[in-house]
Amino acid sequence: MGDAGWYLETAVEGGRLRRIPIHVVPFRIGRRAGLELVLPADSVSKTHAEIHAVGSRLRLRDLGSTNGTFVNRALIEEAEIGEGDILHFADFEFRLGRAEAGDSAGAGERRTTVVPQHRELPHRFAEGTRELKELLREGLVTMAFQPILHLPQGTVAAYEALGRGRHPRLPESPDELFRVAESVGAEAELSRLFRRRAVELASPRPELPTLFLNTHPAELVRPGLLESLEELRRIAPHLDLALEIHESVLTRPSAIAELRALLLERNIALAYDDFGAGQARLLELAEAPPQYLKFDRRFVSGLDQAPLAKRRLLGSLLGLARDLHVRTVAEGIEGPGEARATTEIGFTLGQGFHLGHPRPIEDI
Repeated sequence: MGDAGWYLETAVEGGRLRRIPIHVVPFRIGRRAGLELVLPADSVSKTHAEIHAVGSRLRLRDLGSTNGTFVNRALIEEAEIGEGDILHFADFEFRLGRAEAGDSAGAGERRTTVVPQHRELPHRFAEGTRELKELLREGLVTMAFQPILHLPQGTVAAYEALGRGRHPRLPESPDELFRVAESVGAEAELSRLFRRRAVELASPRPELPTLFLNTHPAELVRPGLLESLEELRRIAPHLDLALEIHESVLTRPSAIAELRALLLERNIALAYDDFGAGQARLLELAEAPPQYLKFDRRFVSGLDQAPLAKRRLLGSLLGLARDLHVRTVAEGIEGPGEARATTEIGFTLGQGFHLGHPRPIEDI
């Protein structure tokens, strides 16, 4: 078992994660001293459960515990377990992991005691990490394309590509998928997969207007973003692309200006997404203006009934954008009143369910 690299991972004080290697099987868990994993709490039975091997696979067996053993929140007597499964022994939560080659997975710890910290079945780990690896490996995603329209003409200026999951045991929602991905540090990989699938779907359609592609904030602080964009250019050198980055990452104007220059070298426009969702970063906007500025829906919601002060503030921001030769997009237009108000105040582009729902590539 030492070569297999299996471990249990749990959250400890301060939110840190602790790895407990499974060096031997059977690997026994319970309240009694001397077991491989000691959980000193009354909710845990003296000898609660054990992990044993069948060939190269692991199985978890409940040993007649009082408060139960759970795999992915389902009560079990015995079940096969694999990488990413969430295990509960009474009210203690662990995630089963497998170390990469060269990772010690906590070498040196042969018996471990975990101090109790909660008294209810917790939700610290996201379920579905094993399925997420399958999704990433097999590319089980698709895209929907939402139109961005010229205002006031109503003609299509661009499409934003929005990811959807296609794994039978995972949600379709990209928000839910990213929640699972973030729990195992795979959010950048998931974001790259969505962009690649969008370009693969759009590539046979050279008549399409600009295609807006999303990023995850983690990609701006990790390597690999530019390489992924170069791959997209190899797949579809003819497509007009724009890359969206969230306002929250606009903390270093010099770095954003450098990114903008690198994107331009690859004929990719830059868009700031959800502008004003946190704080409208006017300094960053002035020092590193993008090609597109997408205003957060909170600016747009109820704009037709907004007080004069809000409309004046928004008008000033739009005037600044015009001075910087930045095209402005009103996000979240949900009704005719908002569509009319965004046009009157000076937006040049609009997006939202009132203007068009996300649709599969064959329907656009």
